[in-house]
Amino acid sequence: MTTAATSLPFLASFLILFLHHGVDAECEPVACGNFTIKYPFWLGAPSHTPPEPSCGHPAFELWCGISSTSATMRGSAIQVLSIDYAASSLVASHSRFSGRVNGVCRADFNMSSSLALSPFNISPTNMALCLLFDCNGTEPGGREYANATATCDRPVFAYLGGRYDRDKPPSIRTGNCTYTYLPVLGTEAAVSTAANYSNLLKAGFLLDWAGTGGIGDCPACVASGGQCRYRNAIGALACLCPGGKLRGPTCADIQAAS
Repeated sequence: MTTAATSLPFLASFLILFLHHGVDAECEPVACGNFTIKYPFWLGAPSHTPPEPSCGHPAFELWCGISSTSATMRGSAIQVLSIDYAASSLVASHSRFSGRVNGVCRADFNMSSSLALSPFNISPTNMALCLLFDCNGTEPGGREYANATATCDRPVFAYLGGRYDRDKPPSIRTGNCTYTYLPVLGTEAAVSTAANYSNLLKAGFLLDWAGTGGIGDCPACVASGGQCRYRNAIGALACLCPGGKLRGPTCADIQAAS
């Protein structure tokens, strides 16, 4: 009885350390394509139940396929091509355009609707690529309009407008055409063939997550010796400190106490 009783605290401590080690291993930064997935993002998978605390914000779950050069946002057609953690931004594209030479033929949809419930904002540094379909004899004229039909099975006309504004489309002549406008990287050059416009769409557009609630200051947590986690119960950053202690935004209070 004495031996069993004295071994119980040891077994409990071992179990706690084992569980924390499992969570730590699951939350390690992981490479996907040409970038690393880390907090506030985290690597998930279909039917995967995240640990508590989670490795990242629930809306920042990414899926990375085998031999993939990009990640996919959970339950979305939005693909992540690169992430700039310092700038709180990422370059994304739509699955309709990936790996296709005729993406411009498949661009008759509203990109902002694909992001309606996400915390990501379409950066105002993007340019607006306007596409006109099914004009029925009211095709636009002028040098600013490019015939981007090429391999499409219907005429498509393109116009590279000014800065992208989700709520204010560029003011252009549209006739009786079906009209859509999509964000594209402002750094990409404007070109006038369907193949190049499709490449412009494949190159993606810029999103940012500045101001997303609950993410907190992860660099401050790391600087204090902790690892960043997300507590779904309170919707906020939690700092996993040495010894497996889960604290507030940093481990500074532990260091002060010691």
